[in-house]
Amino acid sequence: MRNLCMAVVCALAVAVPAAAQDASGTWDATFNTPNGPRPATLVVKKDGDKLAGSISGPQGEIAVEGSQKGPEVAIWFAVQGNNGPINISLTGKQDGDSIAGTADFGGNGQGEWTAKRQARAPAASSDAAGSSLDVSGSWTLQVQTGAGSGSPTVTFKQDGEKLTGQYSGQFGESSLTGTLKGTDITFAVDVNAEGNTIRVAYAGTVDKDTMKGKVNFGDLAEGTFTGKRK
Repeated sequence: MRNLCMAVVCALAVAVPAAAQDASGTWDATFNTPNGPRPATLVVKKDGDKLAGSISGPQGEIAVEGSQKGPEVAIWFAVQGNNGPINISLTGKQDGDSIAGTADFGGNGQGEWTAKRQARAPAASSDAAGSSLDVSGSWTLQVQTGAGSGSPTVTFKQDGEKLTGQYSGQFGESSLTGTLKGTDITFAVDVNAEGNTIRVAYAGTVDKDTMKGKVNFGDLAEGTFTGKRK
């Protein structure tokens, strides 16, 4: 009888599978690129072995695809460079709420990347849901770069987390798109400078009638910005 019980216990122990890894969620990622570290926010959802979602950073919000088999994660997406799209692929290994691996920057070098999953926010009460931010309207920005400063104006139209609108500044007028997730805002415009199209991407945080963050002018320059609602 004792041997039979031990056999049953061993069989049950073998039958219990290890906990499956699931990369679904929002991740704070850091990429060590040839031009230095770059932060980004990665949002993915797992469906079977497939991953889908978006990545937000200086280039704005970009759709991503990928796969996950066990702890092994693969993600790929494309960013717009000055000479066309750059295909980026990420591979890594998930360990609970952390991922670490390597990134291939589409022929522009390789580097390491890490990510940490954000804690899931508790469900918002009806009072809290009613106090969510709304950036709709006109804003005046103050932009500072190593090459100088500027004061463009942007007008936002908000639909949930999605932003659309208009940019007006020294590069003329252009339409913009972006997102507002909590207090985190990203938006981008494509402008024409001496016949060249440059993607100007903003990423920062909002505090009611003010905002601040970083701005990226394609691969040409970086700077900071502040904004104030008119």
